[in-house]
Amino acid sequence: MKLKLIIPMMIILAVLVACSTPTTSPEDVDEALPTDTESQLVVYGVAGNITERTENDDGTIVILVEGELGNNGADYARGYVTVNEDTVIYLNEEMPVEALEEGQYVHVFFEGDVMESDPIQATARQINIVPEDLEAPENPDN
Repeated sequence: MKLKLIIPMMIILAVLVACSTPTTSPEDVDEALPTDTESQLVVYGVAGNITERTENDDGTIVILVEGELGNNGADYARGYVTVNEDTVIYLNEEMPVEALEEGQYVHVFFEGDVMESDPIQATARQINIVPEDLEAPENPDN
């Protein structure tokens, strides 16, 4: 009699265990991710043409970058960007700040806070100068 009760109970228990989904906490997921990579998700703050370039007395450069939202992937359409000694500038290789010129198309990655004025104001962590042959195509809707 006991055997008739034990077998169905074991089957029910086996089915319950097989059908249950393990719970995974965010900490478990973080621990499972590889830590030997420096890959990061990056989003640039503003992308477009440098329309103004001003050199301040303290050695910093401020550029006005103006682009079009929707076709360049940036968070903002235009912004005043402070370039300091910590800003990294690239055009196929690392470049000096003197490489920044009006008319160039750039992607700017911000560092720190963004002042939500119009246009926004932020400090650049990195600026990628886009070669002329790779600039964003004109928006056909304009």
